[in-house]
Amino acid sequence: MTRARRLGPAALGAVAAVALAACSAPLPEAPTPAESFDTAPERADGPPGPDNTGVPAGTVLEPSDSLRIEEDGAVVEGLDVDGCVVVDADDVTIRNTRITCTDAPGGRAVVMDGKHTGLVIEDVEIDGGGRTEIGIDLTDAVIRRVDVHHVNDGIRMGANLVIEDSWIHTMTRQGDLHPDAIQGISAKNVVIRGNTLDPRNTRTGDLGNAAIMLGSETGTKTSEDVVIEGNHLDGGNYTINISSSITAEGFVVRDNVFGPNARYGPVLTRTDVPVGDGNVMRETEEPIDVDTRDD
Repeated sequence: MTRARRLGPAALGAVAAVALAACSAPLPEAPTPAESFDTAPERADGPPGPDNTGVPAGTVLEPSDSLRIEEDGAVVEGLDVDGCVVVDADDVTIRNTRITCTDAPGGRAVVMDGKHTGLVIEDVEIDGGGRTEIGIDLTDAVIRRVDVHHVNDGIRMGANLVIEDSWIHTMTRQGDLHPDAIQGISAKNVVIRGNTLDPRNTRTGDLGNAAIMLGSETGTKTSEDVVIEGNHLDGGNYTINISSSITAEGFVVRDNVFGPNARYGPVLTRTDVPVGDGNVMRETEEPIDVDTRDD
């Protein structure tokens, strides 16, 4: 069973001093995302990392400039994109592709333009080169076996997302922003499952803000039906931070493994968001401590 600790005002003030930076408006809701229709490539076992995420070894990639995808049902694969990607269509699949986006319009390497459905991103590497604010910013999508690195925020999530079997790591702080592997200010109908999420940047020594950050500095938002399960998590001020700035409903946090490298602890959450059993520290396999803040 997890162990709960209530934080006093002084401790919360210290956390707030390094809390989440202001973000853009929440993404629109969309129907449940379509699943990929292809069989997964053979990959190494174990937690997501360099050997089982991103472009499969041996894949031949064709050079490409930035892409704007406007055809419904388009399949983009086998590209080495020197630039960024805008999706303005339904039922798009992006797979087996490397995206190196260091001059992103609006600060996003991969972004959805407008309200679209059915996007699948799989076996893709996204490299922000330390200059791009957000790796993936969208709603209504399946994201799997993706390697995202050297951006300020790995994934900015909205509604109707599945994020699974991915490696989001080595965030690079942009100015006064605070790095998160995954961040959402109004997340709805989201599953975060089986990923390795670690915002730490070993070159700069920056722990980042959180592996998963749910909350906003721009007012109270609603997040609901968010499942966080079976992930390998580390780093941040708190590795999971569920802010008092959101109205949280239907949250599940279970069966996650936490590394020891957070500044303050593995989880900071609201008193009305339960953290279930099965969340353990990696080194000891002991249940995690959970710090709580008032609603």
